[in-house]
Formats: sequence, structure tokens, C-alpha cells
Amino acid sequence: MTSIAHAEMAPPRRSTLLWVAPLQAAAVFTVVAIASGAQTLRAWVCTALVWVLGLPLLVSLQAGLFAMMLFEPLRGVIRRAQYLFVDYSSEDPIHVITPIVTVIAFAMLLKTQRLTVFRASPLAGWVSLLGLIYVVEIFNPLQGGLLVGVSGAMFVLVPLLWFYFGQAASERFMCNTLRLIVVVGLLTSLYGIYQLVFGYPSFEQYWIDNTEFYNSIAVGNIERALATFSSAEEWGRYTEIGAIVAFGFAAVSQKWSARGVWFVAGVLLSGFVALTGQRAAVFGLAAGLVVLVVLGARSLPRALARVALLLIPVVLFAVFMRAPDEEDLRNHDDNQTVATVLSHTQRGVLKPANEESFQVRLKNWAYLVTEIIPYRPLGAGVGAGSLSESRFSDSYDLPPIDSSIFRNAIAVGIPGVLLFVWILLRATWFSWRSARRASPDDEHTYLKRIVAAVFAAIVLNSIFGMTFTLYSVAPIAWLLIGWISGQAGLSGRESEREVLTI
Repeated sequence: MTSIAHAEMAPPRRSTLLWVAPLQAAAVFTVVAIASGAQTLRAWVCTALVWVLGLPLLVSLQAGLFAMMLFEPLRGVIRRAQYLFVDYSSEDPIHVITPIVTVIAFAMLLKTQRLTVFRASPLAGWVSLLGLIYVVEIFNPLQGGLLVGVSGAMFVLVPLLWFYFGQAASERFMCNTLRLIVVVGLLTSLYGIYQLVFGYPSFEQYWIDNTEFYNSIAVGNIERALATFSSAEEWGRYTEIGAIVAFGFAAVSQKWSARGVWFVAGVLLSGFVALTGQRAAVFGLAAGLVVLVVLGARSLPRALARVALLLIPVVLFAVFMRAPDEEDLRNHDDNQTVATVLSHTQRGVLKPANEESFQVRLKNWAYLVTEIIPYRPLGAGVGAGSLSESRFSDSYDLPPIDSSIFRNAIAVGIPGVLLFVWILLRATWFSWRSARRASPDDEHTYLKRIVAAVFAAIVLNSIFGMTFTLYSVAPIAWLLIGWISGQAGLSGRESEREVLTI
């Protein structure tokens, strides 16, 4: 009887035509777009990408988030590939794809959780206030126009929405997210190795030759690799996070085979970090590993012993290795790309304070603190200090900022940047406390430790880098903040229940 009832309740089988029709329509539209010209084809490709990324949302919110996390590391190479059939343009519709899908996903979350999403965890109210400031600053006339504000919002406001996804995320989703970062980091970095060894394909070289906003690609006599990302900084930050995660999984894996696989992945990703030529990523990786080691110790003496063991090879490296000078980099010819990048990384790690770029960065920050920020205490607009203002405003005269902290100070003013720093500090404290208080019997203790280690690197890179505006990294950062806040809320409710029980 049961089987009959299930058979009668089963939905009728749909015609195969219903599943084939969308594919046929897509094929027809593609042919029409090709016949209509390159610009029409690009518009159709971007529309198709929105459809492809939005379709998983029909399965679940998590599936949609995974789709976007797969797309973001590839956004750079997809963007450059369009120059196979269109001419260079500083205005690119590919940048609106993820914001559109993110807003749709956020609307789905609001439909289920209503307005409680804005106060569902300890940091939710503060993040919501920061988001409100971002919205208001879209209309700030000091940034040069509404287009600058809307474009800037895509860099900072859209990634902030991932906080709300994070505070509603499960442990299983976060584990799968971290594993995905490791796998994607390995695969995308292989393309970076190809760029270093064989050079850029013609369509990517065409973009490099035409873009006026990417001057840091040169290292000595060679061009550093970008992998599939939009910048070397983004590649460095992404592989840095992946390396910390891989070493974290290696430390907690029960099977030696799995531990070996994760350890090899961590070593490879660490090597890729060195090949990005981003010294901030190297220091971020080191900070994350130190936090990972400390949190894995059961007592303070053991933690100090582990840190000492970890620092021994670092000290030996610093003592016995000589930092290359600028002349050494210039002596490498065009074919010594790997050696040049590694020498650049070695020099930046061994003598970071002596780097010319570091000295220039300090001068730029001093100029911002003394000449710009005090005269715009309430901010110059959410797009100020970003590529949005440099592209769409003729009055842009700011030096390179290279810091999410200072970028927020310029964009949303002193109150906004203090709120941003407060969120980072509270999230750091929550993540550390959650990892230290986690019971050894808790199956997700390792996840809390890995997240705390990754977030330590993110905080460091928000000072020395534009972490919270990088396409593939900023959503991950806000996702982690949301999950940390959600876990802090759960811990607080459990403590209240224990007090009531007592």
C-alpha cells in the first residue's frame, strides 16, 4: 500500500522538450549575437553568466554561493578573454554579474529570515550600520558623481552582504567552502605558473598593454603573473588563505594519507604565494600559521614551544640568506621570470622596511592622514579612493592607498573607519575566544581554529593591502566575519541556558 501511495503522489514526468527548449533558445541567441557584432555578443555572454550563476539559487542558497565562489577567481581571465573579439574598454559589464546574483541571493535570505537578519548575531547591528553608511555615501558629491558612488558600492557594499550569508551558514557549508578555496587555489595557480614560464597569451598581453590602472605588474625586467585573477595581489591573498586552510586540515586529519595530501597542498600553495611576489601575502601566511599553531596547543608553555620551533627556520633563513638588491633584479634577463619574482619576494621578506615601495607607501599614508582625511572627516563617498573614482572622475588626485583601513577612512570618514576597525577587532576576539573555548569533544573545534587563523591573516592584510575590495577575497572575508559572529551568538545563548539551568 505504501509503495502504491508514493507512486500516486509522484509528480508527472515532464516532457523532454521542456528541458531542451532553454538550451535551444540559448543556441539561437548565441548565433544572433555573433551575427550582430562583438558588443552584442559580449552583452549576451554576460547575460548568460548571470543566468548560469543564478540558476543554482533554484536548488538552494548554498549552491548559489558556491557558484559565485567558483566564478570570482576566474573573473579576471574571463574579462581578459573578451578581448579576443572586442576592443579594450575601461567600462566592463562583467563586473555587474556577481552583484546582481548576490542581491538576488540576499533577497532570498530576507524572504526566509525577514528583518531579523540585521540583528541575528552580536556583530549584525554594527555591520548593518556600516552598510547603511556605505549606502548614504553613494550619494556623496565629493567623489565626483553618482556613477562613482554606484561603482564603488560594488567593491565594498556588495561583498558586505556576504556577512549575512555567513551568520546563517552551517558548519558543513563552511568546511566545504574552505576545501573549495584550497582546490580552486591549486588549479588557478597552475595557470599562473604557465604565465611565468611561457608568458601571457596575446589577449592578456593586449589588456596589459592598454590598461592604465595596473602599474605594479612590472618586477625588474619581467611582468609578474596574475593567474586567473584580476591582480597579483588577489592571487596572493587567495593562495595565502588556501595555504593556511590546507595546513589546518593537515593538522587535524586522522588518516595519514589525508594528512599527507593536505600537507602537500599547503606546501604547494605556499610556493605559489612566493611566486605572486606579494610580500604582504607572505607575512599574512606566517601570521596565520602562528595563530594556527598557538590555538592547537593545550597550554601556554606548549604554545610558546611550538612558536619557537616554528621560528627557528625563519631565523636561520634571515641570518644566512642575503637580501637581493635592486641591481640583482635588473641583472635578470627577460627569460628568468621565476628567479626574478622569487628574488623580489625574498628581498621584500628579508628587508621589508628598506623596500622603496614600502617607503613610498608610508609617505602616501602620511599624506592621507595629514592632508586628506582631516579635511573630509565624514568621508568623500563610497567610491572615493578606488578605481571607480580614478575611472569616472576627472578630479582624482590621490596617491595609491594600498590599505583597506585608509581606503575606508577616505570613503566613509573617521566615524566609518572606526566602525570598520571595531568590527575587525570584535570579530578577531570572537574567533580567538571561540577557538580557545571549544571542547576537544566538539567535532567542529578544528574549523574554529582554522577560521581564527585565516582571519588573523585577513586582518593583517587589511592594513597592508586592499583585501576588502578584492573580487574573490572580500566576499570570503565578510563570510568569515558573519560565521564568527553567528558562532558567538550561539555560544552566548548556550551560556545563558547554562545559567538558567544552574
